[in-house]
Amino acid sequence: MSQTHKNKIKTAQYTNKLINSGVIQLTGEEKVTYLQGQITADVNKLTQKNSLLGSHCDFKGKVWSVFYSFLWQDTILLITHKSVLEKSFSELKKYGVFAKVEITNQTDNWQITGGSGEQFEDMITKIFDQLPTGDRNVISNENGIVMSVEQPEQRYLVIQPCKAEKQLPLGETDDNQLWEIADINAGLGDIRESTINEFVPQMLNLQMMNAIDFEKGCYMGQEVVARTKYLGRNKRAGFILKTQTATNDLSGEQLEYQIGENWRPGGKILRSGTDAEQTWIFAILANDTQQGSAFRVKSSPNTIFIAQALPYPLQ
Repeated sequence: MSQTHKNKIKTAQYTNKLINSGVIQLTGEEKVTYLQGQITADVNKLTQKNSLLGSHCDFKGKVWSVFYSFLWQDTILLITHKSVLEKSFSELKKYGVFAKVEITNQTDNWQITGGSGEQFEDMITKIFDQLPTGDRNVISNENGIVMSVEQPEQRYLVIQPCKAEKQLPLGETDDNQLWEIADINAGLGDIRESTINEFVPQMLNLQMMNAIDFEKGCYMGQEVVARTKYLGRNKRAGFILKTQTATNDLSGEQLEYQIGENWRPGGKILRSGTDAEQTWIFAILANDTQQGSAFRVKSSPNTIFIAQALPYPLQ
């Protein structure tokens, strides 16, 4: 799929409480060196002014979780999906006993919000005095962290301690669908409990999201990830698809494609989001899938998805 463009969200004015996101915290004098040996991102490049996207893999290079990492005060925070947090957390703790690092699940102590638009920007400015500029750039203070996200349009991720003196004035809604759809349209593959340990990072296109550092030293799964890149063994990739109907969460569902009168296995859905009678999904398919290709959901044969353009070229 060579053509690329930005898929537009229906509205750029929204504030979503990201209730499905959780927080793993690392403290201790060896937190950086320890984490460096566990994830695909180069932790040495993490500063107070930027965030890193990365993944945590098993020794076979299969992804446990995808996350954003942040430096805040004397800690490293990993923001990932709650459904895979416990597994990734337990794997990090397993090897953490050999280093001077403390790893804890701090999900209950943080509030995570994503949004876009002037109203949300005004809320952020009242707490942080300014807005960060540049993709994945960060500003922080005692009230938390705010990260700029430029794809598929300007938006912000805000992470705040629940006890912060100044909090975003949020409503009661727990809807996070517009942020989910924005992530999908940005081409960001993610893992849920139903897809844990199935795919190497390149199948999620994480190399195109600068979430894999091929120059850093060894880390869990590094040999497989490197072979996948340099030997060209990856035959699957992530794709954005859309249907003109509302659905429930489709994460983990199978897709099929038609050959003649028969339907064959086509791929697996990683994440989905629904708004205004449209559903967007990010799914793992054959890497030669073309824009406009049609797939149906195996468990719901009348639900037909059409492959959309990606915001980056596949490599």
